[in-house]
Amino acid sequence: MTASYPAKDDLLFALKWQMEMGIDCALSDTATGLYAAEAVRTPVRPATAAPQSLPPSRHSAISAAPPPMLAEPSFSPPIAEPVAVPPQTARPLSGLQTLSDLRAALEAFEGCALKKTASNLVFADGNPAADIMLIGEAPGRDEDRMGLPFVGAAGQLLDRMLKSVGMDRQDVYITNILPWRPPGNRTPTVEETRLLWPFLRRHIQLKAPKIIFALGGSSAKLLLDSQTGILKLRGQMTEIDFSDAGDGSLILPVLPSLHPAYLLRAPNMKKQAFSDLLQLCQHLKKAS
Repeated sequence: MTASYPAKDDLLFALKWQMEMGIDCALSDTATGLYAAEAVRTPVRPATAAPQSLPPSRHSAISAAPPPMLAEPSFSPPIAEPVAVPPQTARPLSGLQTLSDLRAALEAFEGCALKKTASNLVFADGNPAADIMLIGEAPGRDEDRMGLPFVGAAGQLLDRMLKSVGMDRQDVYITNILPWRPPGNRTPTVEETRLLWPFLRRHIQLKAPKIIFALGGSSAKLLLDSQTGILKLRGQMTEIDFSDAGDGSLILPVLPSLHPAYLLRAPNMKKQAFSDLLQLCQHLKKAS
């Protein structure tokens, strides 16, 4: 029996797409559905047959090559739809009336794989009555071990930053966009942040601060619904509606700044971070 295969580039693209979708085994030897038409084979040409031209192809290198023994059908896997938020987090969390209720809901939530690899839930720290809600990116190793946000080297730098403008942890309320540590301290994925976004939004609603200080690119991009880099976002205050219905009932200013972990790697940027802190203090002074 003679088999027919797609072009090499198409085959590699198809395999990569299947791996990303979680396909790791063949379910049938016979093509079905979208791929049935691609499985039709072109008979092998006799050795004495005159050369035939290749069908049109989007790969110019293939078009210019000598005709192969088998025709090469184009292969276009369907584009995967964005991952939808699971039903258990898509529903409103308005039934949670206190921060303690929200914490209990997260502790009971089993819909996020990060929980299975983390040691502890990292919910919040600081003063729940503070005017400033500081939102970082994700817990690190020390945070995961202790169950508190910003307690490692980056947290120690944050404490010094707050002290430089006359504040400490009792003047702020601290949390992250993710309550569980991503393995290896990797950057949170879009799917993870979208999955846990309803919990963070309810966290903001229950806390109802006067201003949100977003530390790091992942935090700023999520809260501002932006793809702009943190170096361009930092220092620019934006008012965002965090209400469920988008009716303007909870519009809060969001001020992005640089994450302390980034400042440990790029200490020359501390001047910009200090400028953002001063802007934060000025806003609170005007609002009081």
